[in-house]
Amino acid sequence: MVDLLNRLKHETSPYLLQHASNPVEWYPWGPEALDKAKAENKPIFLSIGYSACHWCHVMAHESFENEDIAKIMNEKFINIKVDREERPDVDALYMKALVELTGHGGWPLSMFLTSDQKPYLGGTYYPPFAKYNRPGFAEVLQQAHDLFTGDKDQLDTRSQNILQKISLQNRAGKARGVPNDELIRGAVEIFSGRFDEDFGGFGSGMKFPEPMHYTLLLRHWAQTGESLTILDKSLTSMAEGGLFDQLGGGFHRYSTDRKWLVPHFEKMLYDNGLLAKLFLDMFQATKQDIYKDTVEETFAWLFREMLSDEGAFYASQDADSEGKEGTWYTWELKEVLNLLGPKHAKVFARAFGLVPRGHLDGRNVLHISERVERLAEAEGIPIFEADHILKKAKETLFQAREKRPRPARDEKIITAWNGLMITALAHGSSVLVDARYLESATRCADFIWSKQWQSEKLLRVYKDGQSKINGCLDDYAYFLEGLVAIYENGLDSRWIVRAKELADAMITEFWDEGEGGFFLAGRSGESLIAPLKNPADEALPSANAVAAQVLLKLGRLTGEESYIQKAEETLNAFRAMIERSPAGFTGLLSAMSALDIAPTEVVFAGPRDHVSFGEMLKVLHADYRPNKVVMWKENESTGDLLPLTQGKSAEKGEPTVYLCQNTTCHAPVQTGTALNRLLERPQEIRLNIFDEGKKNAQIMEQEQANFMGVMGNIFQQIGIQKPSGEGGKKQ
Repeated sequence: MVDLLNRLKHETSPYLLQHASNPVEWYPWGPEALDKAKAENKPIFLSIGYSACHWCHVMAHESFENEDIAKIMNEKFINIKVDREERPDVDALYMKALVELTGHGGWPLSMFLTSDQKPYLGGTYYPPFAKYNRPGFAEVLQQAHDLFTGDKDQLDTRSQNILQKISLQNRAGKARGVPNDELIRGAVEIFSGRFDEDFGGFGSGMKFPEPMHYTLLLRHWAQTGESLTILDKSLTSMAEGGLFDQLGGGFHRYSTDRKWLVPHFEKMLYDNGLLAKLFLDMFQATKQDIYKDTVEETFAWLFREMLSDEGAFYASQDADSEGKEGTWYTWELKEVLNLLGPKHAKVFARAFGLVPRGHLDGRNVLHISERVERLAEAEGIPIFEADHILKKAKETLFQAREKRPRPARDEKIITAWNGLMITALAHGSSVLVDARYLESATRCADFIWSKQWQSEKLLRVYKDGQSKINGCLDDYAYFLEGLVAIYENGLDSRWIVRAKELADAMITEFWDEGEGGFFLAGRSGESLIAPLKNPADEALPSANAVAAQVLLKLGRLTGEESYIQKAEETLNAFRAMIERSPAGFTGLLSAMSALDIAPTEVVFAGPRDHVSFGEMLKVLHADYRPNKVVMWKENESTGDLLPLTQGKSAEKGEPTVYLCQNTTCHAPVQTGTALNRLLERPQEIRLNIFDEGKKNAQIMEQEQANFMGVMGNIFQQIGIQKPSGEGGKKQ
């Protein structure tokens, strides 16, 4: 009977379907549940999570599968389950309420609402009974019910105070007029102060990748030559640490420790789209192979693990398999010995930091512990031999891992997240000179356009043949950015036509005529009890920031001043907030940076398939130039869509480039060499990725000594001679 009452079995979200057989009488968010709460005057228990969330699974097993707890929930509450990836608007609203209530947030989000959807009590994970210094969920349920049935005036005052604080967040207040460059420098100084010189990243606890911060720092470097060391140290640590899957490619969600060693193992499409784009930019800036290699391995994971039959990309891979977090990705030392044999296991263990006790529940997280040059010297073998051993070992372990029970995959196709990956792939096609990536980006965008763009509105989720849920601002902004990226890297004008349609719809649907800026939820969708704008960057970049940046670029491409004006008005809407806390708004600061710097305008004319056309494109994309706009005069009518192409022609019928930079236009050129001479030089790269400096050299020396001691003990146990400390030669 209970199963019939659980409405989640009709949903397509993997997260909701995970709860479809719970004894809890769950409803999806919608009129049926909300109307029932009002009709029966019952409080609402709102549970928000996502399928790759480890603690969401824990709470589900402990509490939502518990018959006694489910009985309390069913008798006293209307229970609503929400997939935060499907409804980021609902999630954002009640997450802000939780932060106002408790000072912190996270998932699972457990919120209690009045029958008219007003929040009054909440938390995150609750154990079934008191432990971990947390009250038990059964106890919390009773407290929530008592509050609801108690003093109604007190309850109303409590919930209204929360909503009032949330609504005030949309009002920026009066700006002091601090110049843009001062705001950017203020944020850079904050990051410099928080920078972990030993391990990279910011702070001294768990580390998040935070690509928006590094994107601003990279823009700052392009303008001033400063902050590249922070970028290099941090991004190298991410790529060489456990945050990156050293066998299969792709980034995990975040590091649970300061050293980027033990990650939270879920892999999200959005993290990998954002980080791939950032690493491509860093490769352009530094020419260091580690950044190129990391992106190529990430794209290989993407195509192998996350590609749908339709050409779009799935949402995430779970952290858990076999009932535990990280089992798929981690290794006991004895497994590696059995797979590789003692000699090769010894080399591999040194290179990837394996220890007998492991890093997580007796299992090892692979990370670059020793680079191949030093490893070869220590083992007394040629570099090519060490490199060959490591490559073969990685192949062997990868094949063994493929036979393990796999983590679950959330096969929702989310428009916004696909937009981020489209941008990365399109950018990668030019930076890495690989047409496969543009083909993939184009196929994905064509699918989203055909399935999710309906009646001049964008839908958010595609699953099991169904397109559903009105798109939020991030769907419009991120996908719009992807369309513009496909155009600039493929030069097919149909993408600009589509981009203009989408931009116009975004402005109509989300723009706040009163205060400026964009609302998170659109006019044509469901009205929540408090509208939000979310200008600050969180796990994802602020959709207002992405909207401002892409409207600025689209305006420069098409000559539509209204787009540029909306970008400026968006920045002005949140200026007072940015002045109070510049480091929280790095996406908007990047948009400010783009607005303040005159664009590098590049117009191609002539045959696209000519060899010199490709040579000039390669030169153009070789260096990091974040403020360039690129277009091609396909035919005489192109000028109607892209006014900068008017009057430009191919000299002698051969490809020709017209370049304007720093508000100065140059004579047209027809070769890559000539274009390279004209382009303004990027900042000098004062960096050697292998020169760690005296301080870090001392740290590495100490770590190496500790490592050698541990390794000696390991290999004495398995009958292999301990390598000497002098030069690493065999005894």
